[in-house]
Amino acid sequence: MKSEEHFHDRADAYEDLIVGIVPDARAFFGAAVSSVPGGEVSVLELGSGTGYVTEMVLRANPEAAVTCIDMDPAMLAVARRKEALRGVSFLEDDFRDIWPEGQFDIVLTSLCLHHLPDSDRAAVVRRIHTTLRPGGVFVNGDVFRGVTPEEEEADCRLWRQAMAENGLPVEEIEAMLARREKNTACPDTLPAYLQKMKDAGFTQITCPYRHSIYAVVAATR
Repeated sequence: MKSEEHFHDRADAYEDLIVGIVPDARAFFGAAVSSVPGGEVSVLELGSGTGYVTEMVLRANPEAAVTCIDMDPAMLAVARRKEALRGVSFLEDDFRDIWPEGQFDIVLTSLCLHHLPDSDRAAVVRRIHTTLRPGGVFVNGDVFRGVTPEEEEADCRLWRQAMAENGLPVEEIEAMLARREKNTACPDTLPAYLQKMKDAGFTQITCPYRHSIYAVVAATR
């Protein structure tokens, strides 16, 4: 089963939209990008979309060699038009079906793994572990489900408030919340995801950012 891209028909507007949806996009994505070290490191980005995060990585470290995988041709078309991403290698496919050769210093993904079925997500985390060089870092910024219905309700309430403060139109807010409710069983809880990381062999697991349904998790092979 292929994962579904929620914004495949809105690729050109995706980056403006995501800034309204994520409570504090600068802090959320910044926490992920800050885990990428300087110097000539190799980075594999899964579900790279329009290259929004890819640009941040290369601004922080122009020497990084970045490979991106995404299954959405419309999103990749936006990324390929960006002058700042001319040196990036793009692969168009589902990253469960295609994977580049060799090992990487960093594997990075954002707002992606929660789309996968649980067993696929666990398999991808294990594959990421084997893809990293010893001492390599895996960073995932994603959305997570509340452990209890009460926690889920509280997290969604905070998320609604943040989207409103970001100026997202009411109809967009309601659509995002409705999508969340429809797909509520798909994302991991944060404890369940952390257990997947441990089971795959990751160590030094940290959570440098968390707000409502959003969190950034980093770990070392």
